[in-house]
Amino acid sequence: MTITTPSTATVAHSVGRVYAYAVPSAEVLRWITVQYAEGKARRTVLERRCTLARFERDVATPAIAATAGQVAEWVGRNPSQRSAVTIGSDLSKLRAFYRWCVLIGQRADDPTAHIRPPRRPRRQPRPISNDQFYRLLRSAGADRALKAMILLAGLAGLRVHEVARFQARDLDVEGRTITVTGKGGRQDIIPAHPTILENARFMPSSGYWFPSQRARHLGGRVVTQRIRLHMITCRVPGTPHCLRHYFGTELVSAGADLRVVQELMRHSQLSTTAIYVGVADTRKRAAIDTLAPPPQPTA
Repeated sequence: MTITTPSTATVAHSVGRVYAYAVPSAEVLRWITVQYAEGKARRTVLERRCTLARFERDVATPAIAATAGQVAEWVGRNPSQRSAVTIGSDLSKLRAFYRWCVLIGQRADDPTAHIRPPRRPRRQPRPISNDQFYRLLRSAGADRALKAMILLAGLAGLRVHEVARFQARDLDVEGRTITVTGKGGRQDIIPAHPTILENARFMPSSGYWFPSQRARHLGGRVVTQRIRLHMITCRVPGTPHCLRHYFGTELVSAGADLRVVQELMRHSQLSTTAIYVGVADTRKRAAIDTLAPPPQPTA
């Protein structure tokens, strides 16, 4: 039986970046095939494949034979030009491969075992304001697709790649729910905002809401570009992901229980959701500070 895996060109196109790396070694390709068999998300698998191919190219050694020194040197390269998130991501992908190698007996050791991931700075949400959100909607005008992208991100908290592959069947108009297919193929059902339900009548009644001539649907990168360009035109700072931050912050500001917000945002850790509380409190403080001081008593 011949097992085929995506070509290098397909990998590059799928993850939205330009890669010119050679096809990874046979051991890496075998690992990639196993991940597909285990049901790992396609995007995750493709990114891991690209990282391993890049590692093998840079160290000029098959990953299966790389030493702990080679791994450490590669992961720690150019620290001033790479963020802790990027370094940690590279390490995580290598670690996943080597743990599999140890598991199946291809290696006796894990060369990443003694490398600690860098401490990641605590990220803070960067939500846009209510006025900015409604400005984006108003300025979308007759562009129903763009408006739908903004609504799904801002009133349902969908990530750009989730918006990109949204289908008509994902919206249950009668049940007023949205089925979101997220990371790892996980599906969650969340309530649909009335505005999304209202706008749905202008969208395709079957198939993908954002179809593409080159593929079944637009890629996450295209969705990002469309929303980002619209934000620039409307003079709204930030990135499309700020719409998701807006969703979470508004829920907390409205008094929603933190556990409910966690489920609606589909966070695996409550600590991730908790950062939105701080932003909401900041907004409350700002609102209080706008109150006029009481008149001073006259002598």
